[in-house]
Amino acid sequence: MKITHDIKILRLIKIIPPIIAITFAILVNIIVINNNQTALSNDIKTLRQDFIKKEKALVKYQVKQLFQQITYEKNNTTALLKEDIKKRVYQAHRIASNIYAENKHKSEAQVTKLITDALRNIRFNQGRGYYFIYKTNGLNVMHPSLPKFEGTSKWDIQDVRGNYVVRNLAELTTNEDEGFSRWWFVKPQNKNQEFEKIGFAKRFSPYDWFIGTGEYVIDVENDIKQRLLQKIAKIRYGNNGYIFVIDYQGNYLSHYQKDFEGTNRYNIVNEQGVAIVPQIINVAKQGEDYLHYISSVIPNSSEPADKISYIMGLTDWEWAIGSGVYISEIENYLATREKAIGQQHKSEFSKILWLSLLVTLFFVTLSLVLANYLSRRFALYESKISADFSELNNVKEQLQYQALHDALTQLPNRMLLDIRIEKGIALSKKNNKKLAIMFVDLDDFKKINDLYGHSTGDKLLSTLGTIFNQTLAAGDSVARFGGDEFIFCFPMLDSLADAENKVERICEIFKQSFVINGKSIYSSCSIGVAMYPDDGDASEQLISKADIVLYKSKSQQKGNYLFFNETINTQVQRDLLLESELHLAVTNNELDVLYQPQIDVATGKIYGVEALVRWHNAKLGHVSPVEFIQVAEDVGIINEIGRFVIEKSLPDILRFNRGSDIQLQLSINISPKQLMEPHFVSNLIKITNDMAVDTRLITLEITENVLINDLAKVQPILQSIRDSGLKLSLDDFGTGYSSLSYLSNLPIDEIKIDRSFIEKLLTNDQSESLVKTIIAIGQLCDLTVIAEGVETKEQYERLRHYRCDLVQGYYFDKPLPLAALIANYSQQSSDSLTSDECKIIV
Repeated sequence: MKITHDIKILRLIKIIPPIIAITFAILVNIIVINNNQTALSNDIKTLRQDFIKKEKALVKYQVKQLFQQITYEKNNTTALLKEDIKKRVYQAHRIASNIYAENKHKSEAQVTKLITDALRNIRFNQGRGYYFIYKTNGLNVMHPSLPKFEGTSKWDIQDVRGNYVVRNLAELTTNEDEGFSRWWFVKPQNKNQEFEKIGFAKRFSPYDWFIGTGEYVIDVENDIKQRLLQKIAKIRYGNNGYIFVIDYQGNYLSHYQKDFEGTNRYNIVNEQGVAIVPQIINVAKQGEDYLHYISSVIPNSSEPADKISYIMGLTDWEWAIGSGVYISEIENYLATREKAIGQQHKSEFSKILWLSLLVTLFFVTLSLVLANYLSRRFALYESKISADFSELNNVKEQLQYQALHDALTQLPNRMLLDIRIEKGIALSKKNNKKLAIMFVDLDDFKKINDLYGHSTGDKLLSTLGTIFNQTLAAGDSVARFGGDEFIFCFPMLDSLADAENKVERICEIFKQSFVINGKSIYSSCSIGVAMYPDDGDASEQLISKADIVLYKSKSQQKGNYLFFNETINTQVQRDLLLESELHLAVTNNELDVLYQPQIDVATGKIYGVEALVRWHNAKLGHVSPVEFIQVAEDVGIINEIGRFVIEKSLPDILRFNRGSDIQLQLSINISPKQLMEPHFVSNLIKITNDMAVDTRLITLEITENVLINDLAKVQPILQSIRDSGLKLSLDDFGTGYSSLSYLSNLPIDEIKIDRSFIEKLLTNDQSESLVKTIIAIGQLCDLTVIAEGVETKEQYERLRHYRCDLVQGYYFDKPLPLAALIANYSQQSSDSLTSDECKIIV
């Protein structure tokens, strides 16, 4: 059966290629013929569209160019007027100056007559323009149009708006030698409208005159209109191109047919009974657009013709400006071009048809040769194809597995995890059961990589993947989420207790050691648990909430687990918001520094202050330093905050000390990370030098954590600080692993008793003994001892009894802004205060 099938295939291979070649050739010829006809139609259509578009663009360009020129000249009417009358006055002034220069020996009356005779009959601007001469006191010397003015004072003559015409010109030429002025008059032919007139005058100093002239703006504008219309009437382009201008009342101002000019054709209709002029005016009033209509005439035939015109409206002058193209011209051109394109396509079609026949013959011959060759090769390829298909199926299965599994642990990856969770949710929903998502994160996995190497870390992850898989019951699943994170999915749970049992079993795994590459390694994990349907009904939602509660679990205590609830969610969201807002606290000027007084027990006077940073945020309100300082250290912005405190507190204390008879000491808390920052000491010294601060007044407070974590690295830094003149205080002394070796080997100047001991000073014998011991150690080591958190008179009296050096707390004062600190302490009496007087009401 298989042999018969193969023989049929061989026969098909021999005959199919020639049949395909012939069929293909026929199809190609049909397609070529069809494409040739389609191309011809498209070319003609495109030619028509492009040509009409080009012609319309041409008339639009002509109208736009003319419109811009008219607009320019219209907008420059005033400038042209001013330029003209100024030039005229300069000309008159030169004439007067020349006459005066040639006749200085004559009397003023004689020279005046010579000048007025020379200027009186000069006219310009179509006879409207003339010169006038006034003395600067308002006396008219020459007025060609009103000779009766001559010899009289026109000092108080006013225009229709109350402007003093002669007076203003006199003051202008007296102060500035020359200048322009404006006044308004009604014309005899139009007494209902005020017309602006612009004048120019120049002082003629020999006789304290000013020579001037003026012109109405409307007259100049009318001159410009006439000049432009004369120019427009001469514009021609192409065979029949011209520009027409019609005012909004239907009067033809410019047209190719001269007999149209000066006529009103608003109500004239064409052969179709349509009035064209109102349509043109309507387009102009709306701005600009094309209009298709029957024109009354075409220039080369003087007959009506179909026309497309582009029209623009000049609103100020109420002009409709347009030009157009005649459809008959377009059709004549297109008919010629269509004929040429048709001939060209016909010639090309003949060439293509002959070429396709030759190509068809070639491919039929070639297909016969190939058919014989293929039939010989087919048998060889048949066996190879079967083998290749088997290999491809194997590769496909392998790729599918790799796409859904983690390469290191062979556990499902995120993609497969989502699928299984969604299936688990659907199954649990169907059976009214619960489902638990457990987000597992290895604690301090980086330390394992750093200590044993990444290969050991990878081996540990692989081993855990195997162990996790072995602990699963039917229907359960575990996936590697990424890095050292795993996610378990437990569907079909009856209760929360079942989920607790599952998470306990995961924790049990980490109570044993893992032997990796011959090394016994201990590890722990933190786990966050989210439940369906209590915490969500979708894979992404449950994973997200499990991640949130995992974050909270690690922050509380590593190696523990937590179930998601809204209280934790709210707290985590607040933590995230606090972290986000804290990044912008310094930039947004949300931080402030307050100063809590430190009182000298021996004198009862203020000795110094501790700088305490405070944060008020628009979203979070007042945030406790206990809350945000730790976050600042975790996210790496403690250095920025610490620098802010230093740069804020140093100038503040300088300001206090300059205005006071007291030289306050300033204590600044330094974070361990801030202390270990490169160049911390050099930057601090530079700041103190730039501000001219006496370093002996500055004390840096550090905690015992700095000494415990890396004493060898910290010791030279502390010595460098001490060498610069700054003091060092050991904060919260007694709360950590206090060692007397710190006090003897490190350059410490001061120890600070933690407030937790002061709170129990009067109620707990152990606390009282510790306080007495710390004070005694300070006295023995010649260190200043300061107690913080003193809130009652009794605490203060007991510390004074034990000879504590300094105290601070709410019994004396709360942390104060600089202004309150200056107001309360800058003028403190030099006499010692009693214990009762030390308390400041706040």
